[in-house]
Amino acid sequence: MQVKDASPVVVVSRPGVRYVLEAPFDPPNPVYEMVEAVFRGLGYDAARAGTPEWNPLGALIEPGDRVLIKPNFVTSKNFEEHLRGEKLACSSTHGSVLRPILDYALKACGPEGRVTIVDTPVEGCNLEEVVEGLGVRALLDWYGARGQRVDFIDLRHFRVVPHMALDNVRRYGRSFNLGLLVRERLPGDPLGYTVVDLGERSWFREVERRAPRFAFHRSHKHTPVPHHSSGKQEYSIPRTVLDADVVINLPKLKTHKKSGVTLALKSCIGLTNEKYWLPHYTFGTVHEDGDEFPFRPPLKIRVENQLQRFPLPPPFDGHSLIARAPVLSEGRSQNGFLHGFIMEGSWEGNDTIWRTVLDLNHILFYADRDGVLRSSPQRRYLAIVDGIIAGEGEGPLASTPRHSGLLVAGADPVLVDAACVRAMGYSEAAVAMVHRALASSGTPLLPSSDLDLLKLVIDGPRPTGTFVPPKTWPSLTVGPTPLA
Repeated sequence: MQVKDASPVVVVSRPGVRYVLEAPFDPPNPVYEMVEAVFRGLGYDAARAGTPEWNPLGALIEPGDRVLIKPNFVTSKNFEEHLRGEKLACSSTHGSVLRPILDYALKACGPEGRVTIVDTPVEGCNLEEVVEGLGVRALLDWYGARGQRVDFIDLRHFRVVPHMALDNVRRYGRSFNLGLLVRERLPGDPLGYTVVDLGERSWFREVERRAPRFAFHRSHKHTPVPHHSSGKQEYSIPRTVLDADVVINLPKLKTHKKSGVTLALKSCIGLTNEKYWLPHYTFGTVHEDGDEFPFRPPLKIRVENQLQRFPLPPPFDGHSLIARAPVLSEGRSQNGFLHGFIMEGSWEGNDTIWRTVLDLNHILFYADRDGVLRSSPQRRYLAIVDGIIAGEGEGPLASTPRHSGLLVAGADPVLVDAACVRAMGYSEAAVAMVHRALASSGTPLLPSSDLDLLKLVIDGPRPTGTFVPPKTWPSLTVGPTPLA
């Protein structure tokens, strides 16, 4: 019997550490040191650690490689609230974490290689506002001034821009909002896009009977159906992603209303340009073989939810009408639900979104440059989860900042997520996205996705406490597995 090698996951814990606020985040600084501690914990170029010749990412990146760096730039706004300061930093990857990774990636790939930052934020995200607020734009300008090329690609081929007649006009205890969401084209991936069909290798093969009821959200309810029915399980993948030799994934440590948590695995949602194709929930109650909600809310609530964003017919196809007046003191507050009712699969009974997440991870590892699925991983990978300021509560868009002082890293996203879930005070058994990707579930994502292979390296104080979960995920607080 072949003995599998242990797969290390490093947890660097520095309680009290804050992000460096001034770009270009020159070392020495505590965030730069934390990233270097990650590399040391993984044993990268151990013989030369601490010397000018140290090339830690040389263990992952070869000279001339195409290196893809995938931060988490999720959004600039949550409903009427513009995200600023710690509210932005707890939802998106900070520039001071990017700096050491870019430095060492450029060193490893050399002048013949290429380092590219990519992401596909939510459709309404003002990406320039996000990267400006996180110091990333100033950092990229600094590299450019030094003659070091770091490309930055918004993989979206369109974005949605609000044109509001009323924007958060507060009267009678409500916030009145009326306007249009106008779809604007973006350049997208300069290499184009490839459709990858997982077919029988998809996690949706178990629930093909639900295909006619797969949904994205209220304005694009049925868009996933033709791409996930009749034996097809299609995803559109930017060719810059497929063309990469190495992927360094830099997600945030935070909770999520639909998937419980969003970490290394869920970050792959940002590696597809056609998010409307992605099943996020299944119409109906659990008793109807759906997961939209545990029980059907009153008709008034469902109509109010639908009318908040209403897609316009041709010739205005792609644009939407916004007409909403949420109550300020109750109902849609931080939790984002209407009058306390669960909507659109935002609860722990969601049996859809985790399948989408694992499908996208399967493509990331096993699809070659042409989008053909292979039997072995096609690119090298490292995940470093940014939890220096993490997000708890009603994430991902309405996260509450939590000063955790953590970075969690490893080469297997499933084991990284398992360690993160435990560091948050939860049990991985309560998070289907992690539990089903482990070997114990019968179909591991990767050969190393086995808790028996997890070699945990903790640098600093062991994390304690429990993250506040989304209100609709009470099981996350039951029976946490200690980080050990």
